[in-house]
Amino acid sequence: MKPAELYRPLLAEVVRLTELPEEQLLHSNLEECADARSVLVYALSRYLTDTQIATLIGRTRQGVNFIRQGFDARRSKWSVESNWKAISKYLASNPFQSK
Repeated sequence: MKPAELYRPLLAEVVRLTELPEEQLLHSNLEECADARSVLVYALSRYLTDTQIATLIGRTRQGVNFIRQGFDARRSKWSVESNWKAISKYLASNPFQSK
């Protein structure tokens, strides 16, 4: 599977859940955008390397690593945790994305 085949549907699902525009989700520094981006990066990190994720979302590998490493701290927020649960269910229900 190509990384983009995983990325596009997962990004669309995060956009649907958070109701944030894609461009804003990927590039804005607003807290809700950073939270949504962290859910996206963490979900992608289950299947892709930091370098692949960085290429897809337009960040550096170090930036992706920083987002991924900080995810556990963000999970204490209700919105992040509820979005993560929904994304986890989405990943589990899509066989083309199974490990």
